[in-house]
Amino acid sequence: MKTLLASLKGSGMVCAYFYRFATKEKPKYLALLTMNVILLSVLPFLGILIPKSMIEELMGEQKIPRLCLLVGLLVGGTFLLKTLISILQEIRETWEDALSRRIDLEMSKKAMRIKFEHTESESALSARQKAETGMSWYSGGIKGMSECIVKLGTSFCVIFGVIWIVVAISPVLLLLSVTAVLVNAICTSKINLAAQEVFEKTPAINKFYSYIYTKINGREYAKELRLYHASPLVEKKAVENAKSLNQMDNECARKQFSWGILGSTMSAVGYGISYGWLGILALKGTITVAEFVTCITAMETLTNGCLIPFITNAQQLMMKCNFMSAFIAYEALEEEKDQGTEKLGAEGFDGITLEHVSFRYPGTEQWVLRDVSFEIKKGESISLVGLNGSGKSTLVKLICRLYDVTEGAIIIGGKNIKEYSYEEYVKLLSVVFQDFKLFGYSIEENVRMGGIQGEEGRKLEDVYELSGVSEWISSLEKKGQTIIGKEFDMEGVEPSGGQAQKLAIARAIYRNAPVVILDEPTAALDPVAEYEIYERFHDLIKNKTAIYISHRLSSCKFCDKIVVIGDHTVQEVGNHEELMARNGIYADLFQTQAKLYVAG
Repeated sequence: MKTLLASLKGSGMVCAYFYRFATKEKPKYLALLTMNVILLSVLPFLGILIPKSMIEELMGEQKIPRLCLLVGLLVGGTFLLKTLISILQEIRETWEDALSRRIDLEMSKKAMRIKFEHTESESALSARQKAETGMSWYSGGIKGMSECIVKLGTSFCVIFGVIWIVVAISPVLLLLSVTAVLVNAICTSKINLAAQEVFEKTPAINKFYSYIYTKINGREYAKELRLYHASPLVEKKAVENAKSLNQMDNECARKQFSWGILGSTMSAVGYGISYGWLGILALKGTITVAEFVTCITAMETLTNGCLIPFITNAQQLMMKCNFMSAFIAYEALEEEKDQGTEKLGAEGFDGITLEHVSFRYPGTEQWVLRDVSFEIKKGESISLVGLNGSGKSTLVKLICRLYDVTEGAIIIGGKNIKEYSYEEYVKLLSVVFQDFKLFGYSIEENVRMGGIQGEEGRKLEDVYELSGVSEWISSLEKKGQTIIGKEFDMEGVEPSGGQAQKLAIARAIYRNAPVVILDEPTAALDPVAEYEIYERFHDLIKNKTAIYISHRLSSCKFCDKIVVIGDHTVQEVGNHEELMARNGIYADLFQTQAKLYVAG
């Protein structure tokens, strides 16, 4: 009983959540559903009461005008009601399609707002998968919920009138109908439970399914699929995935089939007993022919049109709400929120100080950084150096507030960066990560993205020139309006790795933020292009504070300071000459790399 009450309460909260959402987008949506319920509730009584009067007239005075009037009322009333219902249904579908698209948009917006750590969390990825499938395949979204609500409301309204008709003729029939319905309800609940069990298991399988049948067929995998003859492996994985899905679906179908057969059998037995009982009453003369027909129709309406739909839709509604609650759970994931309210403009930036910073990723016990302390002065350029996995990129993520430090603090302007408004804080940063992404928009839109240009900002053409893409862009027919990629425009261009990286650098330059962070900024560039970038390095950063990571230690010569990370902490700090003279970790790394270049 407690479980049922909890389920009802949970379903009520889910319905309230989505109908608040629906009425915010479509204020008259609930009024539309109410009108739909009223019209659907009236319709069954035309088929119950008017035929009864027609039979009584045929068995009695047989007045043609009255019969014609009754036929007209039946046909005309039915036509009018069904026409109005169809019109409302058409409006409903249009609105519900719009609401479905809005839900998809909200899910995408949420994906862009959640804390960065959730984008790398398996539980958060699973939550998104469940939210997507819960709002589509399993529930039908707001449309599926409203279908249940309308049917429930209609059944609820009709049930009282029909019960009055049945009880007036034979109370025994009501008992038979209720018994059959209860058995059917138990069977339906078992069928729904089987579907729920499948829903809980599907996120991981569906994620793999999506990878095999959509992403892996994309253009980015086309070369490897052909050159490495990878299609047999993909086909093998697809078959394995299909077997897993089929096994799960078959198990669910077996359970649903067994309970469905039992429910259908009990319904048939109930009908047989009810019809036999009515037949006996008619033969004895206890009820008239008109009452026999009316009772048969009313009982059919009560059982299949009221009680079974009411219980079935109540169970389906609870099941759909359970599926749709996954969307609410996903929406509840923590977002990149403002932990503070302090403002910090470019003019207030005075450098960055790391004080005893330690960090480990959420849900893990291993320290990635331990007791890291150093200072980056305003206008200073520094390079973070260390072996792979030493924590350099993680350190940059902490400065960008993609993660919060576990211990210690990062200080700007004498305050912990958590005290500043997140939205305002990130305006300080122009960042190019090693795994940067360009969007399927125009070149100009990609570079201008997030730009906060002021009067001191560089012109777009100057940015193209500084980043080394001016000549390439000038060679394109649509210049800066050329679309990147061919997903949405077959006339779009596929930039080379070097061109794409230069565009990412151009985007960072154009942003005109006081701090520039470059993670492996020249990884995709050839040696000549790399040299050109470093030759223009000071022009690129234009006396801004610069932090960058590079495995090519020759590039560190351009920096004012080099911070060497090893064993999860700072090992050395100094400029190139100082560290080479110290003959420590940096000098060893530099000399080893230099020998490789000479050997090459």
